[in-house]
Amino acid sequence: MVTLLASAPASAQRTAQDITSARQLYNEGLALREKGDQKGALEKFKGAHTLGNTPLTGIELCKMHQTLKQPVEASEACLSVGRIGPIPEESQRSKDARVEAAKIAETEQAKISNIKVKVSGVPSGFDPTVAIDGVAIPPVALSAPRPVNPGPHVITAKVGSGPETKTSLETKEGETKEIEVTVQPPPPDEKPPPRVAGDGAGPQPKPKEGGSQSAKIALGFAGVAATIGTVAGIVAFTKTDDLERECSNKKCGPETHKTLDTASTWGTVSTIAFIGAGVALGAGLVLYLTSPKSSGSTSRPTIGFTARGIGGTF
Repeated sequence: MVTLLASAPASAQRTAQDITSARQLYNEGLALREKGDQKGALEKFKGAHTLGNTPLTGIELCKMHQTLKQPVEASEACLSVGRIGPIPEESQRSKDARVEAAKIAETEQAKISNIKVKVSGVPSGFDPTVAIDGVAIPPVALSAPRPVNPGPHVITAKVGSGPETKTSLETKEGETKEIEVTVQPPPPDEKPPPRVAGDGAGPQPKPKEGGSQSAKIALGFAGVAATIGTVAGIVAFTKTDDLERECSNKKCGPETHKTLDTASTWGTVSTIAFIGAGVALGAGLVLYLTSPKSSGSTSRPTIGFTARGIGGTF
């Protein structure tokens, strides 16, 4: 049994105590199987595989389920062997166990039977509680057949605190059966449980984007105003430069009055435009930061200088 846990992946980080316990459980399982105590051996192999998680513990667990005619558990145990990462020093026994497990899994999957439970009489707003052999079925899984082992089965269903409806059926290997169960309503004063977000109760309302749209408009206006301010500033600067060349000793004649008026006008336009751009930019950022965001939104504002002035994107 030295090779039992020698093939355990290093990433599993098993403790020395786990390895020792797994080896002991594995040996006890082999001994019980030799004595004919199949159910006792099954429990030992379950513990050994949980602690050891090696191809050898997995294949023995798989074969024990197969012996007990439990194809659902047998196929899953064998498939778990394939999910164990191989290691360079893996023994030949472990490699052989992988091959055998894959073959058994394919054989056992063909033996699995299925039960499709259709529940009627469920009041609006309620979800039925359905179980097969005492194992609850999630409401979202009721639309699909439920894998079961061949043999007799008991189906129970109820709504809220209402009375339980019970029925039974038997399945054969590879067979799919559909059964309809009619449930009794809960007490008249019992209300449906509140729905929570994400439980499939319906689409959630989208957050309003009014603030976001206003932010885009404000930032767009800021970009336009900044562009106007830049152009007006350039014109004013050019006209001022012309005046400096035309006027000697900072004294200008009547012929330069038109140029002076033009420079003054464009300078005023530039100043007003930049003030408006600043106000719009501030308002836009405030609106953007305080507006509700949808969960999938990844947009963000970008304001910066471009070849034509200031640009903004979302």
